Amino acid sequence: MTGIVIVVHAPLGDAMHELASHVLGDVVADTLAVHDIQPDDRPDGTSPGVLADILRVDRGEGVLVLTDLIGATPANIAKRAVADAQAQGVRCCVLAGLNTPMLLRALTYRHLPLAETREKALAGGVQGCLQVD
Repeated sequence: MTGIVIVVHAPLGDAMHELASHVLGDVVADTLAVHDIQPDDRPDGTSPGVLADILRVDRGEGVLVLTDLIGATPANIAKRAVADAQAQGVRCCVLAGLNTPMLLRALTYRHLPLAETREKALAGGVQGCLQVD
């Protein structure tokens, strides 16, 4: 099963976790970790905790790290932690632009290999953005 780590601006991570639990039921905590990044958090001080969670949720299938804004502090923290995890032999990748459909797809398809989970999540994120009126 693909592990999932959310690294986003606070309080989005906890809100996304609550939303996923509301829609999907109890979300398995041992394959999901959430990091709400505070305004004063820095990559050097925060990425080791994210790395620890990447290692914790990895079950040998890889880890998908979801972040909100590319280039922002949470994304920089995620990229640094993923690079460190990859250096330790963990297969993982980062997707930016986290939205609800992306998260729900990632959780729904996390039984697939990492590459397929990543593609399902990315497609969900893109296809979930539509003009409604």
